[in-house]
Amino acid sequence: MNILKLIGHVKPLFSTDISKSEIQLKEVIAKSSFLVFGGAGSIGQAVTKKNFKRTSSKLHVADISDNNMV
Repeated sequence: MNILKLIGHVKPLFSTDISKSEIQLKEVIAKSSFLVFGGAGSIGQAVTKKNFKRTSSKLHVADISDNNMV
């Protein structure tokens, strides 16, 4: 399924903005700490995985369900 076509777009909404600011984003994220509530859910997992790839200073993940944690 092509999600972008489904929502009427041809490319991801923020890809241009993110690529323009990639260096600044990496610097800010590297110095930052993050707390993700609901890390076992689909959105929480996606946020956690993206954040983990960007290597933040600290990443804490919390959820009621420990069974589905990333």
